[in-house]
Amino acid sequence: MGAQLTEQLPKSGRWLHEIKWDGVRALAYIRDGSLSFYTRNNNRCERQYPELQILPHYVDAESAILDGEIVALDAKGISKFELIQPRIHQTDAHSIAKMGQKNPVHFIAFDLPFCDGYDLRRVPLEERKKALAAILKPCPLLRYSDHFADSGEHLLEAAKHAGLEGLVSKRASSLYESRRSAAWLKLKLTTEQEFLIAGYTPGERDTFASLVLAYVDEDGALVYAGNVGTGFTEKMLRELLAMLEPRTIPKSPLDRGTKIPKGTIWVKPELIAQVKFLEWTSEGRLRAPVYLGLRADKAPLEVVREKPQAAGEAALKFTNTDKIYFPEHGYTKGELLLYYDTVAPLILPHLKDRPLSLKRFPNGIHGEHFFQKNTPDTYPSWLRTELVGNTRFIVCNDKQTLLYLTNLGCIDQNPWMSRIGTLQHPDFILMDIDPFECEFPKVVEAALLVKEKLDAIGLTGYPKTTGGDGLHIYVPIEPVYTYEQARFFAEVIARLLAAEHPKLFTTPRALEKREKDRVYFDWMQIAESKTISAPYVVRAHPGAPVATPLQWSEVTPALHPSQFTMKTAPDRFAELGDIFEGVLTKPQRIEKAFGKLDQLVRR
Repeated sequence: MGAQLTEQLPKSGRWLHEIKWDGVRALAYIRDGSLSFYTRNNNRCERQYPELQILPHYVDAESAILDGEIVALDAKGISKFELIQPRIHQTDAHSIAKMGQKNPVHFIAFDLPFCDGYDLRRVPLEERKKALAAILKPCPLLRYSDHFADSGEHLLEAAKHAGLEGLVSKRASSLYESRRSAAWLKLKLTTEQEFLIAGYTPGERDTFASLVLAYVDEDGALVYAGNVGTGFTEKMLRELLAMLEPRTIPKSPLDRGTKIPKGTIWVKPELIAQVKFLEWTSEGRLRAPVYLGLRADKAPLEVVREKPQAAGEAALKFTNTDKIYFPEHGYTKGELLLYYDTVAPLILPHLKDRPLSLKRFPNGIHGEHFFQKNTPDTYPSWLRTELVGNTRFIVCNDKQTLLYLTNLGCIDQNPWMSRIGTLQHPDFILMDIDPFECEFPKVVEAALLVKEKLDAIGLTGYPKTTGGDGLHIYVPIEPVYTYEQARFFAEVIARLLAAEHPKLFTTPRALEKREKDRVYFDWMQIAESKTISAPYVVRAHPGAPVATPLQWSEVTPALHPSQFTMKTAPDRFAELGDIFEGVLTKPQRIEKAFGKLDQLVRR
């Protein structure tokens, strides 16, 4: 779990404030008396710190994962990255042993994601820390990172006087997430961060004069950040040059940057430098940078420009707003953003707490598109995500998230049919009516027959256009039934209607077996992790049609989905409000309806 950079201590809520340790972040895996360390980019590193092999003897657990920082301390007991840096890339066992004897490292433990068979990631931080403190025994090289639960101001003043790097403030109730999160905030008293080495410049020294620094921006581009030419020892210069020369390339790897020194020798941007500096200039360059050392505990794509952000604050930056997304009508990305900004109050209740599968069209509806489920670590920490299995889904509960996803090229939003907390239990049964080489009036006829059946068994359904060429009918239910039960319910209605109206419905799943000029009732769509277009979303079709909730009185042969578009729908929504609200507020039990449905089948 990573922390988001902030400029001030949090003002509201209950927070635990800890010292920010300046070393190598690592997870310590302890099992049956053995120890292994993994860095943030999943590299093993225990060979670099053999003195820490005693740790399992001082942890009262057969198996555990401890989260913490491997640090080297100065004479005052302050952790300094430059003191541990020589150990990071050292591979010679004899040299490592000598370093360990001269200045042994310490492991500062501050979290406990796992212990003796129990996954503690869903346990609040305050309880995890209590469990951690309880299993640690006194050891000169193993320390518990204590915390203060007050405002943090006293600890901040003490940190300033002691010359510490900063503080980390963590919500007492925070769960453990494998990403950078605004539930953990880091406040730095010294300005430093990681940068990719994109090249070096020759000079009067036999080695090089300076390193060319860069970072990855929000669009994945490599951006020039300036040069660093101080902080090196002669040994560092020689070792760095030996690592840089095999990585030289003929062309610049930078995507953006100006005033780059002439004569720069370019390298593959693989090595990561830790640099402290005074501030950023208005041109986006580092002022008074000083080299501290190389890091090996981060992946290159994680090296971004750290920007302070208060807890709960969502910094939005819209890009390429004049890009044409709907060429037939000239509608732009900016107009799509404006639409979602306008109708967010209607959409968000229907997206709330539902995992999203993203379908991204970065170059408009006719450009290449792709699907995305897992959330990269480079996405903003304020986005809410939920881990389902091995996939971290985005959950859209606020306008900032909705607009952020729109800016990524998500023209529509595709949520699950169930919510976090009851993921195995859908909260509506979907009646999905699709045309198969037939005109839309037949879809309307089929939808009205579905309504007749629902009326007969005492259930209420809510119709909407799909934004494509079909209709959806949502039957809200209490989230106590399984997907299998919901799917079986829809299947019975589908088969009953197909038996009663064989010239209207076609039932085969395979396209080549379906009869033309018919309607297909897709009950197989009801399944865990399957998604559908949410109400009020724009669809990626010519004309920018909108998935529009309907009143049953509007479901007539005169209806056509093309009536509702990104340009026409907002006025309708402003007049009618959320006529789909019953889907959220009027859940139904289906036991009695099942009984009545059984009677209809037996006739």
